[in-house]
Amino acid sequence: MFDVGGGELIFIILAILVLFGPKKIPEVAKMIKKGIYEIKKAQSTFTEQLTDVNNEIQKQTKPIINQINETMDLKNDQKFNE
Repeated sequence: MFDVGGGELIFIILAILVLFGPKKIPEVAKMIKKGIYEIKKAQSTFTEQLTDVNNEIQKQTKPIINQINETMDLKNDQKFNE
């Protein structure tokens, strides 16, 4: 996902130490973990909602599609018989 080398990773860790200090790092890590969890939960909920909507649309359009297919089959049969 991210192309981070060893030197860049060390720089990021040092920047975090300078910005937050060694005592605040566990608290920041917990906040980041909680944020990632909330994002994953929201993504899962959104995916479930999209799946539900898709299933509902398919359920409502299936009879119409079947009717169109039957009509097309009848027209093809009529052309074949002529």
